[in-house]
Amino acid sequence: MISRRAKTPIQQQKKKLLLWCISIAAVVLVIFGGSFFNLVHNKLELKKLNKQTVQLEKDFQALSAELELLQKQDPVYLEKLARTRYHMTKPGETEFRFQPEK
Repeated sequence: MISRRAKTPIQQQKKKLLLWCISIAAVVLVIFGGSFFNLVHNKLELKKLNKQTVQLEKDFQALSAELELLQKQDPVYLEKLARTRYHMTKPGETEFRFQPEK
């Protein structure tokens, strides 16, 4: 026969304390767990939106500068824009296009 040792009162107290701690942690997790995960999700979403806001502000500045140049009708800028964006050439010019190497 295998004899089991009798647990000492100190061991029983430690076991009770451990069970109480686990129980309390489980209750806290059940009550506040969903809120915590929502908080983390919201923080990550806020960080992503802040980055997007910064990028949109940069785009707005660039477009505002381009609008200003277009409203001034700067001939140098308009010619550059027509050649690069719309592939226009002056009469008698020949445009050469090269395929990028892969």
